[in-house]
Amino acid sequence: MFDGVRRLIKGRLHVSSKDFWMVISISILFMLGALALVWPNVKKINLAYEYQDLAKERRKLLKENHLLNLERESLRSLNRVHFLAKTAVGMKEPDEGKVITVFLK
Repeated sequence: MFDGVRRLIKGRLHVSSKDFWMVISISILFMLGALALVWPNVKKINLAYEYQDLAKERRKLLKENHLLNLERESLRSLNRVHFLAKTAVGMKEPDEGKVITVFLK
């Protein structure tokens, strides 16, 4: 590959072999320098996309946590427990004379 390019350059531009390799070396160094300048920006953009995905997932999880807390509190409410005790279990309120209060010290 380089032989063909070298022959093309020697035939048209009359560049010596030493100058040819000098130009190739400088071109490679220039491309590496450009890559070193561009790479942090590419990395920053990728991190920004990743941050957006994580923020979206966090909002979703916070919403789900809020809904689960509401459900837990509704299941633990005393009105619901009282209703289930009367209907599902068949419990009923005790008579006034059957209630005994015990005081603890």
